[in-house]
Amino acid sequence: MTPEDVLLWVAGVRMPKADSQGTRTMAGYYRGIADAVDRSGTAMEKVVGQVKSHNDGDGPAAFERYWGGPTPGGAVAPSTYPADVSAYARRVAESLEQFAKVNDEIRAALWVLAIQMYANIIFTICYGWLTGVLEARLLVLIGQARWYGKIRNTLVQMLIKRVIYALTDSVMYAGGQQVLQLGIYGTSLAAGVDRGTLTKVAGYDPLSVKANAVQFADGFVGNMAYDGVADALPGLNPTSRYRQVFGKYFLRRPGVKGALGGLATRMAASNAYTYASNITDSYLEGDGDGWTKAPTLHQEVAKLFMHVPRIYVKYPLRWKNWPNPSGQTAGPGTP
Repeated sequence: MTPEDVLLWVAGVRMPKADSQGTRTMAGYYRGIADAVDRSGTAMEKVVGQVKSHNDGDGPAAFERYWGGPTPGGAVAPSTYPADVSAYARRVAESLEQFAKVNDEIRAALWVLAIQMYANIIFTICYGWLTGVLEARLLVLIGQARWYGKIRNTLVQMLIKRVIYALTDSVMYAGGQQVLQLGIYGTSLAAGVDRGTLTKVAGYDPLSVKANAVQFADGFVGNMAYDGVADALPGLNPTSRYRQVFGKYFLRRPGVKGALGGLATRMAASNAYTYASNITDSYLEGDGDGWTKAPTLHQEVAKLFMHVPRIYVKYPLRWKNWPNPSGQTAGPGTP
């Protein structure tokens, strides 16, 4: 497999194997045949005319009748054959051209889907920075609220913070995905990608309000599931000291163990995201098969593309001049 094949496979895209250029070349051959047949028909008409004009008698007249018809038995006159063959060859050429056009439109639509998939991967990776800033700021604002200060139960306080954060985070993530998708689809349509073909290949109209609303709901519920699992598992536990101060994205744990623990938690949370999204989509679309739709192999590989890079961002083994667990502000702290 070529690198291009691997990237398309991860995106869940399989390009048609048809060769558009070869098909167009074949169409050119058929048009050449049609032109040659037309020339032969014209030449034959000239021959028939010369036979009649240069000769007298029953023979030339019979030859003219044979060529131009109609024949006594109702058979097709030979003069019609060149035009019929030419027209047939041109219809074949037109069919080949149409096939090449459709093939190119399908390939263009599939590339749009692949680009959208990888844009989503990059968006998910980069969203971590926004997540950390959002969570840290949101937790501060909640802690400063008067109504929050009246709550004395620590568990209730933590649950309120996590629910408010999950709701805000899910709205922003799902909304960001839809804006990104609309931008890519809109740009591709403006660049000439056929909307009907893109709709058929994607399985939905990319500019449909209903389709985008359903996708937003899928992403919102999926991200709520993601945050719930991420909070529940130890890899990104919300009770961590650095989680409380700097937010989820800036949570650090020392060494390989912490890095792999975070990756395992994200993979589990990401699978919960996909499963919850499938169930939501099934409910909203009314097909009833969401409970049986587990993440596919392509999705699992895409999840690794998303979350493995975040090991190196979220879990540096040493970070100079960062507060270490003992409270010192200098030295090799491991945030």
